[in-house]
Amino acid sequence: MIKKWYFIVTREFSPAMNMALDSVMWEKVKENCDTAILRFYTWKPSGVSLGANQKPQNLVNIDFCKRNNIPIVARVTGGSAIFHDREITYSFSACNDREIFPGPLSSYEKISEGLKIGLGKIGINVQWRGVSIGKEPSLTNRDCFSLSSRHDLIFNGRKIIGSAQRKDRISFLQHGSLLLEIQKDLWKNIFLFEPDFSKIISVSEILKQVPDFDTIVNALKIGFEEFFGCIFEQISFSDNDIEKAKKNQQAFVLVQEEQWKNTNGSK
Repeated sequence: MIKKWYFIVTREFSPAMNMALDSVMWEKVKENCDTAILRFYTWKPSGVSLGANQKPQNLVNIDFCKRNNIPIVARVTGGSAIFHDREITYSFSACNDREIFPGPLSSYEKISEGLKIGLGKIGINVQWRGVSIGKEPSLTNRDCFSLSSRHDLIFNGRKIIGSAQRKDRISFLQHGSLLLEIQKDLWKNIFLFEPDFSKIISVSEILKQVPDFDTIVNALKIGFEEFFGCIFEQISFSDNDIEKAKKNQQAFVLVQEEQWKNTNGSK
């Protein structure tokens, strides 16, 4: 049974470090199965993440990313390609508590309910899609936001949060991206396909402005607390957590510097 609910906010880490820290967070939960951890973070610099088993050369203009200092990293979860730029990313990890999370779809749905309540607090009333659109994300050469499952949250039929999950016999990790603003020209240059912007919407487009980071994060945290009936204790990653992530971050880098010249025709 989950007895301790922890909350972490980070804003200063690179794409590879963010992925490494999510994995560290997941390991912390496995070691203490009476805990759940919710984290919110941003990306510095902006970066592209791909789902498990996806190949960057099939999805991303690697040469453009190199020239514009946009790292390409792997997620431990599934899903398709995401450009992490003007967004807030969440990650959530807990053990497979049969009372709270009896299965992967149940956990996905319940996390989405927390997000739904939180978004409502900043004036964005989202709904469940209710039907899947497109192929399984890991099997398609599309971006995450052009695809959606019946459990995704939508506003006027357009996806606002893209999420993915990985589960083992002990616990699960789910993370996802809330779009604050979309730089369409940048998206078009990064991906090797034309993003379908008719299926995507951002906080900026809905509200005509973007609330500050703390306001959005606090609203989402409260949404989780209200849905799960919990109270989060805010903590930070320990020095040991940070060091462990630093040692492991290279494992999440999909394209090494020496590979740039061998991809997408780069010289």
